[in-house]
Amino acid sequence: MTDTEGVRQRLVTLLGREAVVTEETERAFFARDALGPQRAFHGPDAVPVPPLAVVRPESTEQVAAVVRLANRERLPVVPYGGGSGLMGGARSLSPGIVIDMRRLDRVLEIDAVAGWAWVQAGAVLKDVDRALNAHGLILGHDPWTVPVATIGGTISTNGLGYRGSKYGSMGDQVLAVEAVMPDGTVVRTRPPWPHSTGLNLKFLFVDGEGEFGIVTAAAIRAFPMPELRVLRGYRFDTFEAGFNATLRMYGIGLVPALMDYGERSAPPPGAAARSTVRWQDEPPSLYLWFEGFREEVEAQARRAAAICEESGAAPIEQEEVEEFWQTRHVPAERFARTRASRRAMPEQSGDEPARFDYVHVALPASRVLEYRERALALAREHGVHVLENGTWVWPGLFSMVMANAEATAEEAARNMARTVDGCLRLAHALGGSMEYCHGVGVRLAHLMEEEHGAGLTVMRLIKRALDPNGVMNPGKMALTDHAVQG
Repeated sequence: MTDTEGVRQRLVTLLGREAVVTEETERAFFARDALGPQRAFHGPDAVPVPPLAVVRPESTEQVAAVVRLANRERLPVVPYGGGSGLMGGARSLSPGIVIDMRRLDRVLEIDAVAGWAWVQAGAVLKDVDRALNAHGLILGHDPWTVPVATIGGTISTNGLGYRGSKYGSMGDQVLAVEAVMPDGTVVRTRPPWPHSTGLNLKFLFVDGEGEFGIVTAAAIRAFPMPELRVLRGYRFDTFEAGFNATLRMYGIGLVPALMDYGERSAPPPGAAARSTVRWQDEPPSLYLWFEGFREEVEAQARRAAAICEESGAAPIEQEEVEEFWQTRHVPAERFARTRASRRAMPEQSGDEPARFDYVHVALPASRVLEYRERALALAREHGVHVLENGTWVWPGLFSMVMANAEATAEEAARNMARTVDGCLRLAHALGGSMEYCHGVGVRLAHLMEEEHGAGLTVMRLIKRALDPNGVMNPGKMALTDHAVQG
């Protein structure tokens, strides 16, 4: 049995009393992230369990001290950023220690000439971008969660943002890391690139979800403030026409900073009543954002316009296009308000109907239209309504947002789960991957062997070698059993 009070007291000795939180409501709050019961997932092994304590370190050394204690006591450790993860990667599954990283929130160094910045893992993306702006630089990672997501959280899931076409995923922007290993050892890699001096250890942590260690700081690429930004929008008669237009652009090397293409469909009345977003019918629409030096941007915008016009597209009113860009972070602001209001509330019952879910799959661009047709048919077969479908950032990244208006909880959960898992397995069958930006967590863990085959065994061997006691975020990514014994 774990000596709960003894562990808490040792944490207080390490960090100070103000940095150790044991109140019941706070522990319950930090036991979960944004994977809610409305999603098509009700795994009994993924029910949030309040940790023994939530700690708020202020330095890498303090994080290392907590990890050493947890490793000795064989207590689970869950690193926690902004709490916006959608796959349960920051859920606490066994009584242990949640490390709230948000006090490690400083921009430590900006080297404008070298083009990077050392930033602590708990820094919020919006604040990092603001700090870079003062030096004539920008942060290349611009997801919808910019107001709440942290550097460490987005590294751990290899997040992808609106500007991903030009700047890549968050992992592409990480040049070096400072991280605490499962035994408390601190490693720090070097940012200059390229280098050919052995394994690039950053890849233990990019998309690693805290399984192999905890990132406490990272050197991230900093990009020049663009001379010019141009936003354009086009509507197409058919989905195929717009998709083929994007293929033509990327086929000649015309890569916008942002590419958002898709169509929307109003939900059935039952689903609409339960949604906080008012979806409306909208024909296939393409939003393009160009940024960079002036001549480049002007040339890209002209050529893209010509391609769209040749494909039969009509320009979208500029006011509407600007609204799309200006409101791209509104969902995160809504999430932050809702999450704050529920801070003192226990998680909703796990048998709540699965009314809303999505898939984000990476495919060969040559298979997207086939995938779309078969995935839409699969949703219809199970009575699930597809609210939105389309491609984002690159032509091969396909997404669907779905709603379910079934009357009973059992029907809703069964039909949505069958649809989602069927769409993910269809991506595998067509040579794709089941997720491109949100990580695995607990939501996709049951498909990890299908995704990786023997590669999952390799990951488990690495996990076992680095974390023999299985304390680092156990129960995620199908790498370990989460039943760590104290």
